[in-house]
Amino acid sequence: MKILKKILAAIAVLTALLCILILLCALNPNITKKLASLVSGSASTKQTQQEETSELGEMADVLPEEETEEADFEKEQESLPEQEEDQLLEEPSGEDWSSNLSPADNGSSQEVVRGTNGYEAPSESGIEVPEAVSGKSGYQPITEKSEELPDAEGGEYTSDLGYGQLGDDYSFDPAFYPYYAMLDAKGQHLYRQIFANANAFNGAFVPIEAVPVSEIKNAIMAVYNDHPELFWLNTAFVCKYDKNKICAELELEFNISQEEFPEKSSQFYNTVNTMLTQVQNLSSYEKGRRIHDLLIEKIEYVKGADMNQSAYSALVEGKSVCAGYARAYQYLMQRLGIPCYYCTGFAGEDHAWNIVGLDDGYYNVDVTWDDTPGGEYDYFNKTDEDYADTHVRRDLSINLPKCEGQKYRNGD
Repeated sequence: MKILKKILAAIAVLTALLCILILLCALNPNITKKLASLVSGSASTKQTQQEETSELGEMADVLPEEETEEADFEKEQESLPEQEEDQLLEEPSGEDWSSNLSPADNGSSQEVVRGTNGYEAPSESGIEVPEAVSGKSGYQPITEKSEELPDAEGGEYTSDLGYGQLGDDYSFDPAFYPYYAMLDAKGQHLYRQIFANANAFNGAFVPIEAVPVSEIKNAIMAVYNDHPELFWLNTAFVCKYDKNKICAELELEFNISQEEFPEKSSQFYNTVNTMLTQVQNLSSYEKGRRIHDLLIEKIEYVKGADMNQSAYSALVEGKSVCAGYARAYQYLMQRLGIPCYYCTGFAGEDHAWNIVGLDDGYYNVDVTWDDTPGGEYDYFNKTDEDYADTHVRRDLSINLPKCEGQKYRNGD
């Protein structure tokens, strides 16, 4: 009887275990597959790998997201052909991709400079100066000579100088004085003051606006570039600034003394008037061409000429560099009522030329480079495209109008 009870108990245990096994198989079919594999003994290596992969998939539900992505990336790498995998590994990442592109693909090898009127400066590295005009430059950019003032006791530095001439009564037509129009209201206020003091031979004064050296420089550049008649104004100035880097005193430099002015002024205007009488009753284009020719006849290119940044050197002395040629052409054209601007930039060296406004647009004119035997009109009335290989505007000149006129363009 005891034996029968033991058999029945064993059967009950086995039955319970079998029920548990059946329940587990229902919940996880993989257990059934494993049992079948063990029973049949025919499970292949590939099936085992698939089962392990399936189990990894189930584990992924509890893995951190980062580890899951890494596992997926490794699986993708394994599935790539060998060549494609190499290409993926060599692909640049992040912001460094652009360094692998050529200038054509990347837009440009240097920052593109654009003016407010749409002028786009060509690359200076591509400038090629023809042998016939090599070295015919000589323009001197506006230069500041900054000096720091000693600290004032108990506060800001106070200058003993006054404002001098304010120039509030002056007005400047943008059609003839474009650099004035390039400045903001504060800059224009300074421009009028600088012009008035230069005109009055007052070389030292307090700026009417509290600005740093850089803003003073732009205002002086604008005055200088707009007014070739101020032939006594030099290209350098002194800015004495306080502890806040604000220009507290401004000193202009002049080429001549005030005592010399009456005589030199008379010589200057007599020469100008004589030349203007030779171009009466001509069209604007013909006037520009004739003035161009008269200057070439009159001026000799001399690098060391006295006052060579001024129109005076070209018109009175007859010896100058590119700045003198350009400022003489600018002033004569202004007097004829034809918009003509002093344009500065790079042409192998610092260089100056002109931009002229005619009825169909604007043109580049380089009288200096045309002062060459056999090449008298090589650089006369040209577009920006014509000049792209030889001339690049700089500083405020990039804001002068684009030269795209065609009606009076001097063709090759």
